[in-house]
Amino acid sequence: RAGILYVNPQDLGWNPYVASWIERRSDQSEKANLTILFDKYVPPCLDQLKTKFKTIIPITENSMVQTLCSLLDCLLTPENVFLDCPRELYETYFAFACIWAFGGALFRDQLSNFQEEFSRWWQKEMKVVKFPSHGTIFDYYIDSKTKKFVPWSDKIVNVDLDPDTPLQAVL
Repeated sequence: RAGILYVNPQDLGWNPYVASWIERRSDQSEKANLTILFDKYVPPCLDQLKTKFKTIIPITENSMVQTLCSLLDCLLTPENVFLDCPRELYETYFAFACIWAFGGALFRDQLSNFQEEFSRWWQKEMKVVKFPSHGTIFDYYIDSKTKKFVPWSDKIVNVDLDPDTPLQAVL
């Protein structure tokens, strides 16, 4: 005989996944920081997404939290956060990951721009991590050397294309 146990992910919630992910981290102070940051940022973001914002496609809460953890895996490297680094640095990287995990797939067209609304909400509610005042929170990334927010436009190289050159030759 085989027994199959089905657990609905909505009944379980995102907490068990996060607890398991945090447990796999090696540094104890990092684990403590991350636990505090998840409790501080994730519930308000999920509440806002349920009531005020629209995504391009339906995305479950668990998927957004998994995306957040994946982004944090990429950002919380020894090069970015050293041993015993200040909690503020963790919070900066955490906020950046939250913005893209929860706001990256928000709907935008000629009539409504939910990314812009999310940006205004974030800057009004989440005041610990300071973003530059012009543009939206999506216009910036964290420079790995200075640990400050820098416009994505600084990374874009200006390319001049010859209009007479076929596109296949350019690629």
